[in-house]
Amino acid sequence: MRELKLYYSQFDSQIGRIYLAKTHQGLRFIALNRGEWFSMMARLRKKVILKLEESQEQFLGIRRQLEAYFSGENRGFKISFDLDGATSFQKKVWSAMSQIPYGQTRSYQWLAKKVKIKSPRAVGQACASNPLPIVIPCHRVISSDGTLGGYGGGLPKKIKLLKLEGALSQ
Repeated sequence: MRELKLYYSQFDSQIGRIYLAKTHQGLRFIALNRGEWFSMMARLRKKVILKLEESQEQFLGIRRQLEAYFSGENRGFKISFDLDGATSFQKKVWSAMSQIPYGQTRSYQWLAKKVKIKSPRAVGQACASNPLPIVIPCHRVISSDGTLGGYGGGLPKKIKLLKLEGALSQ
């Protein structure tokens, strides 16, 4: 197995504690709860030998952008990613998701058409495997009937994010 140096940090936000991990290439994942954090770490440990280092300094820019997002000042992120291990299909879906404007929502069906496949379910699976919630805005994807659908960080957090962006009424 190869070795992977992973920096990590955490901070409290308006939607609870956020856990961050990055490599020298960029942001690797964001976890919106402790269980999700441990699950991601366990999946990684099956593939690589992890060398973990806690670092606030490695995340200063990322954290500033997230804090600006939560205060309503940041509507888009300028962050480098490390999406190693993602399939080309997942990357295509995540790229299309990133084009959903702040404060708006789109359906899984819309996203499927955008990436030129017939299966909204496959798009839903790609959304569910998004390692960078908020930054790659999977919270903006909803069911075609207007219901909110699921969210890896939990439905209450999806609701808070959509309200913050003005996509749902307060």
